[in-house]
Amino acid sequence: MSKPVAFDAIVLVGGAGSRLGGVDKAAVQLAGRSLVSRPLEAVRDARTLVVVGRTSAELPARALRVVEEPPGSGPAAAVVAGLRAIRQPAPWTYLIACDLPGAVRAIQLLGADAGESDGVVLTEPAGRRQWLLGRYRSRALRSAAQALGDPANRSMRALLGELRLVDVPVDDVWRDVDTWDDHDRWTQALDDGGGARPD
Repeated sequence: MSKPVAFDAIVLVGGAGSRLGGVDKAAVQLAGRSLVSRPLEAVRDARTLVVVGRTSAELPARALRVVEEPPGSGPAAAVVAGLRAIRQPAPWTYLIACDLPGAVRAIQLLGADAGESDGVVLTEPAGRRQWLLGRYRSRALRSAAQALGDPANRSMRALLGELRLVDVPVDDVWRDVDTWDDHDRWTQALDDGGGARPD
């Protein structure tokens, strides 16, 4: 499996981090690196890299930084803001959240054959789609954003639920860091060299 030759990436960093005590989630240190550093590593080959939201974490100099309107109005609004920042879209767009330590492996899995579908998305063992671990045809993604209308406080399902997607079931790499218990499990996994198995 390999990434498409030409792709853009939108990395979302604007989550409230409420279950982590309201911290700047993207900047939280995990195994010696900021939480957002691994998602950024995963999409380092993006033609255009957009980071949506406010964070004090170190970002690549080439990253375009934008904020959804209004600020804090949810991931769908953040995705739309990211799309608007990309002036010359590549054929594919990756969407990825900042709190995914297994992002590098996840992006590799998203190289699965999309066929004639609108994209590829990772799914939890129970079948729930992880919208922010997906590779989407840029034209389909932009059409979905236009059809949604005002994206403020809308869900990712409302934005992407009508797309024809290939589901890639995975056991672990989708696990994010929402709580300090999650943080502890990922710290142990990374220290042990497991990389993507925070069991």
